[in-house]
Amino acid sequence: MTENMEKFRPREFTGLAVNSGKVIGPACLYSAEHHKSVKELRIAESETPAELANFENALRACTLELETSAISVASKVGKAEAEIFLTQKHIMNDAVIVDQIRAAIAKDRKNAEFAVFEAFSRYEEKFMAMENSYLRERAADIGELRRLLLDKINKTKPKFACEGQEHCQLGKNRVIVAEELTVDMMARMNFEKVRGLVTEHGGVSSHAAIIARSLGIPAVSGVRDIMRYVKCGDRVLLDGDKGIVYLNPSDELMARVMPPIEAAEKEDAVALVSPHGMEVQANASGIDDVLQARAANADGIGLFRTEIFFLKEDRLLDEDEQYAFYSRVADGLPGKTVTFRLLDVGGDKPLPFLRIKKENNPYLGWRGARFLLGNPDILSMQVRALVRLSKRQKVRILFPMVVDAAQQGKLIDAVREIIVTGQGRSENIELGVMFEVPSACLQARELYKQIDFGSVGSNDLIQYLFAVDRTNEQVSDGYDPHHPILWSILQDLVVAAHEAGKGLSICGEMAGREGMVERLLAIGISSLSVSPRLIGQVRREMVRYAAGKK
Repeated sequence: MTENMEKFRPREFTGLAVNSGKVIGPACLYSAEHHKSVKELRIAESETPAELANFENALRACTLELETSAISVASKVGKAEAEIFLTQKHIMNDAVIVDQIRAAIAKDRKNAEFAVFEAFSRYEEKFMAMENSYLRERAADIGELRRLLLDKINKTKPKFACEGQEHCQLGKNRVIVAEELTVDMMARMNFEKVRGLVTEHGGVSSHAAIIARSLGIPAVSGVRDIMRYVKCGDRVLLDGDKGIVYLNPSDELMARVMPPIEAAEKEDAVALVSPHGMEVQANASGIDDVLQARAANADGIGLFRTEIFFLKEDRLLDEDEQYAFYSRVADGLPGKTVTFRLLDVGGDKPLPFLRIKKENNPYLGWRGARFLLGNPDILSMQVRALVRLSKRQKVRILFPMVVDAAQQGKLIDAVREIIVTGQGRSENIELGVMFEVPSACLQARELYKQIDFGSVGSNDLIQYLFAVDRTNEQVSDGYDPHHPILWSILQDLVVAAHEAGKGLSICGEMAGREGMVERLLAIGISSLSVSPRLIGQVRREMVRYAAGKK
């Protein structure tokens, strides 16, 4: 096989699906020098002032770059996402690390390049050895900071592989392929114009994943060695639902994996309204999501993640502030139902300002319903704000990470007391439970006696059901939404809901995956809540399913 033929040979890569959606486009390869080895040099005492100045100049330049990126991301994406770069800035300027580097230069007379490499590599190794997967992924932050400083010291700069060539678009309307998302990439490209993201490293809490989900960009991470094969301009088909990347796919493969755009456009006209007895709601984390849901004519907000508001503000919000924000959310989708999930803190959503005690495994720790019951003041403040909102419209309150009927009963008692003391309109308030812990699913009938509706959080349910960490690349193939055991549990939940005469929806990522809609409708789950970007696609599948039933 000639070199030219080898270049265009179709290849298939499997990684970790971090944001759903399918897209095809030319690749744009972003390369960064990671300085995997640095030579140690012994400098003369007279050279230490210049070497220290070299480090201090690099530190100031990198700090400014991180601050600039934070401002840019805050305006383009959101304040919460911008915190990534401010956190990196604080780590880079940590007094312990900086003093270690200064001492290595001034006292041990090591060159600045090696002093930086040694100090940050030491901390990177410590993070990589941690058992907690979220903290382990933070090792990438340390490595990124090391690279930033070494780039400034060496006057090197990451760039697109084809930068300077006539056809280079700097990522615009391209599928970006990189080892990982870097500060340089954030500063140099308009991610709103990026079609898709493929990275060799990173899990669902990596920078690439956070940015991709915020902007609705299909993304796959953990695709090992793909940069050895892809070149700028190569055709890439990205399946963010299954975590598969196709390099130089054939026309036949593209037609099979991704339906023709023309066919989808023809269906748009009939996808503005959900079929009778079915509804497509939106998952939302902020006002922008609500406005996108309104533009897509969503049937409501099936899941509003209230903790994201706290994350963005980086502080505990009082009742008036919460009421004002929840009012804006409701007003953004007038006449439609909004389901507010109470603070789902812990796991992959820590709130640093709450100073929660560090846990070895936060996914199995003090989170969700446990956190709310352990913090009655925080629970009361949030519910009081929602009770005030109920005086002028219907409000649905969703309890996260409930493990059984006894725990749910305690939450309901607390909420009902607040409704009475706050003189709320109880007829305007519906209470629901998230089915995301297997024990709660097994007690579905008892739970439905206490609540008005249920919602399946498939992301965590799959994780807990199969004991698989969905952020871990090594076991990502065990995170299987097609597993028959999961579908048996979903079917039991449907039966329990029907027996109680109450609603059941699904708001996890699987609800937006192509092909899943028909399966969910077929077992009796007719209310699906998805990313606003996927509303049209899901509704088209509903229309096709309804037409086939006639």
